[in-house]
Amino acid sequence: MRFSLLAGGLALLFVMVGGAAVFTLHHFNHFAQIEDRFDGVCQPVSGVAGPEDIEVALTRDRAFISSMDRHAGADARGAIYSVVVSDPLDSDNWRDRTGGVPENFRPLGLSYYEAGNTRRLFVVNEAGRSVDIFDVGENGDLTFAESVSERRLTSPNDVVAVGPRSFYVTNDVAAGRGSMLGRFQFLSRSSTGAVYHFDGVSMRVAAEGLRFANGIAVNQRGTRLYVAESSGQAIKIFDRDPESSALSFSRYQNLPASPDNITVAWDGSVWVGAQPKPLALPLAEQSEKVLAPSLVIRFTDNDGAAASISEVFSSTGAAISTASVAAISGGKLLIGALFDSKYLICDLPS
Repeated sequence: MRFSLLAGGLALLFVMVGGAAVFTLHHFNHFAQIEDRFDGVCQPVSGVAGPEDIEVALTRDRAFISSMDRHAGADARGAIYSVVVSDPLDSDNWRDRTGGVPENFRPLGLSYYEAGNTRRLFVVNEAGRSVDIFDVGENGDLTFAESVSERRLTSPNDVVAVGPRSFYVTNDVAAGRGSMLGRFQFLSRSSTGAVYHFDGVSMRVAAEGLRFANGIAVNQRGTRLYVAESSGQAIKIFDRDPESSALSFSRYQNLPASPDNITVAWDGSVWVGAQPKPLALPLAEQSEKVLAPSLVIRFTDNDGAAASISEVFSSTGAAISTASVAAISGGKLLIGALFDSKYLICDLPS
């Protein structure tokens, strides 16, 4: 009798675990068919390892690229490249602009800030669990200014600057994305992610209860803030008070993929680099031969009206694998990736 009860309990447990696994696979689109689709023309720019984030300086013909070879081991150092968009093959574009400072440097999200004569680049440094701030020279070279960290920043992912020393930064999962618990929090879509605001003096919680808080961006007026919920497959949109920097929830924008980084184009449209099958990323991390599909999504935020969403670019992984960012510079679309060794510069269709 006891054996039969145990067997029945184990059978029920296996059914529950199997059902949960199938549900998770379906939620993360693991069985979806991905096609190669783009109406424009793309050119790959090779030789840049893991171009995870791309930040366009809208007033200049320049883009900053966060680069990290994530197949090279924990001791490898990343780089920041400053690329002239109109001349992407210039030899100077492959030069690390940080000058080797700081020494322990694994960059993730970027944010470019310009006001008057002040030009700064804010960088999430995974190695220090910090936001590192650089002054930007006329030629795109970077001079390290300061590093901001806080004990609650256990797993910083992306940053958006709102002043010369102030910013919002996402903390994707409380346990840290590299831990077993952190991976479980992603798969279970736990709401342990948060957004912190640093006002130049102290850091406070600006928003919490996010399902893997990833990319972050603000509109040109600074009145709307967007946060990617990677495990929730959505963008969480907040109204922002430019005076107090306080956030109030506005709405969700559901997406057909797991969003990574977010950028806002000159016309106010929101561009998202996304992974249609995020559960393929661990395999791509283990081997450069494994390709994971990519998606670029564009949507317009019309102050509460129904958004216009379009899938601008789709790839099985052959054109670019593990897309993590899409940024607009004039009529060009720049697509970066987490594990690929190149980025794309695409001519947008008219």
